[in-house]
Amino acid sequence: MPIKPELNTPNGLIRLISSNDAAELADYYSRNHTHFAPWEPVRSADFYQHTYMLDRILEAEGEFHADKQVKLGVFCPHSQQMIASIDFSQIVRGPMQACFVGYSIDAQRQGQGLMQEFMPPCLAYMFNVFNIHRVMATYMVNNVRSEALLQRLGFEKEGYAKSYLNIAGTWEDHILTALVNPSH
Repeated sequence: MPIKPELNTPNGLIRLISSNDAAELADYYSRNHTHFAPWEPVRSADFYQHTYMLDRILEAEGEFHADKQVKLGVFCPHSQQMIASIDFSQIVRGPMQACFVGYSIDAQRQGQGLMQEFMPPCLAYMFNVFNIHRVMATYMVNNVRSEALLQRLGFEKEGYAKSYLNIAGTWEDHILTALVNPSH
């Protein structure tokens, strides 16, 4: 069984999201609904409910124990409010040893350099504890903030995927990037 992450940065406590966080996760998505809407799939009204979030968390806990996903929440050290989400998903083993990363940050925290603070210890955890060889990330062509963040973190552009994901009801092109484990 993998070691559960408990990572601390000056502005965040980073840990696995647990079933006790269902209300906080629902609140995170509810209060950021407008902020996230241009960057995410269309969400149904039940997505923002406590019970839906609890089901998502329980599924993610099972995926963590099955070595398939690491769903992290970043919590404010002072208020314990969830301020960011970092998900490592679609973990592939065998000769590939890779996964995807997706992330979001609270609208009130955007533009403060916090994701640049939160991501490195999470990436180190995936490389050192999960022994991942490469972490892949995609971003919409017009998402300049994600592009800048991924560049600062050392992700390299590897391709262009036409009509890659359905975001906000439209099939959007994405830039494909990856970061290779520096110790491999």
